[in-house]
Amino acid sequence: MTLSSNRKLGRRDFLKGSLAAGAALVGGATLVDLSGRPLVSAARAAEPKRGGMLIHGIQGGSAGDSLDPFKVLSAADYARFSALYETLWLASSSYSIDPWLIESGEPNATLDEWTIRLKKGIQFHHGKTLTADDVIYSAQRCLDPATGAIYGGLLATLDLKETKKLDERTVRFKLKSGMICFPEAASLALPIVPTDFDLAKPVGTGPFKVQSFVPGQQSVMVRNENYWRDGRPYADGITHVDFNDETARINALQSGQINMADFVSFPLIRVLAADQNLQINRSETVSFIPLNMRVDQKPYQDVRVREALKLLVDREAMVKGAYLGEGRIANDLYAPLDPLFNADLPQRQHDPDKAKFLLKQAGFDSLQIELTTSDLGSGVLSSTELYATQARAAGVDVKLNKVDSAAFYGPQYGQWAFSPNLQPPYNYFVTLMQADGPTSTLNLSHFQDEEFTGLYGKAVAEPDDAKRKSMAHRMQEIQYEKGGTIIWGFQNSVDFTRGVGGISPDVSGFSTYRSADLWLEDQ
Repeated sequence: MTLSSNRKLGRRDFLKGSLAAGAALVGGATLVDLSGRPLVSAARAAEPKRGGMLIHGIQGGSAGDSLDPFKVLSAADYARFSALYETLWLASSSYSIDPWLIESGEPNATLDEWTIRLKKGIQFHHGKTLTADDVIYSAQRCLDPATGAIYGGLLATLDLKETKKLDERTVRFKLKSGMICFPEAASLALPIVPTDFDLAKPVGTGPFKVQSFVPGQQSVMVRNENYWRDGRPYADGITHVDFNDETARINALQSGQINMADFVSFPLIRVLAADQNLQINRSETVSFIPLNMRVDQKPYQDVRVREALKLLVDREAMVKGAYLGEGRIANDLYAPLDPLFNADLPQRQHDPDKAKFLLKQAGFDSLQIELTTSDLGSGVLSSTELYATQARAAGVDVKLNKVDSAAFYGPQYGQWAFSPNLQPPYNYFVTLMQADGPTSTLNLSHFQDEEFTGLYGKAVAEPDDAKRKSMAHRMQEIQYEKGGTIIWGFQNSVDFTRGVGGISPDVSGFSTYRSADLWLEDQ
């Protein structure tokens, strides 16, 4: 779906869609997006059914797959993580950050202390009751360098020495500085495991427990009979099957060997939509494919060059070409559903004449640059190819350096002068921590700005909503004017299922990963 330049999808729009989704699942109507296309196929079973095996076919996976909750590297890892483990807070389908394993989680006035109260009686798979000791142990494990936690940097401000157990169900987290986004960071970086956690026999509090696991092939999990959410999970178990060939995965879905396929590649969507045996789930996510310019290297050091390369993008054409219409344009800013989003900045338009003028000002009558890319899925390769074509039409020679995914994510990752990436749909501050913020460990654009850094330190610790929003708006103005990241569009996530109930649109794109809420309709 492509929105016009003056039509932005805000939180209210998305929530309207979510409410409509709930009504349609009960009444059997067909959900549609803002362009009138179906979001979810008409529900065939309004009431959950118990029993049967969910079989989730996942694109990717390798011998490096893991059940380590602190090392979630791929979609296959995350699917298994979501079935086995849980966190104190959890992002909802509309990406509100809600209490999950806790009754409450409240900050002090300066946001540098967060006190959480665990729900009563939650058990791990091996029967141990969840306590405050497990929470503190999980935090220690997360921040232990030996763990190699992928998202550990999100909790770098956590002061373990001053974090205290107040009673069996209460923990007071102490932070080195205020952090308004601590719940979201914890929902990503802090899986809760028991004090006797053993990776050889992993247990969590999730809806399913491990029966078998072969890295790069599949995992089989069975229902956690002691799961704390009444009546869930509905299925007897879930099998996750890795596929490194998209055609094989789709053939398996159409033949009934699997009953769920998520993040289906864009060229296959229209083909599968015609299959009457399959149901479609379309989620309007805020995931995106940034094009990252290293602002510490020539020619990207010059802000006029960066502006010119943003103006060369025909965003509507990119959405239609790279996403095949399954998305909407963006404005070189992320997190549009966050209340902090600055929607007042003018939509950047395709303007090759102004781009040429800026390049000439910067001393580049002719410009030749290299764009390193790879087939990472989700439209990455096609978007870079299309960008190169658009730039050449304006006189900029973009040479594509195509490498395989192993080389792209190899030792040079983070060092490419101009390259794409895949960015998940987090809120503003957490995206900053993962993208181009001053504390990011993966700042692919190497963006640094003194005013921006100062504002970030103040804004993330500011308890007043209005003041924090004002600072965040100024930060986004700086990114818009000086940033080294081209964000041309947000993509839809489209899943296909075969006789699976409980599916609904999810701004994260992970509808099929909420396995406790899914059921088989033909049981």
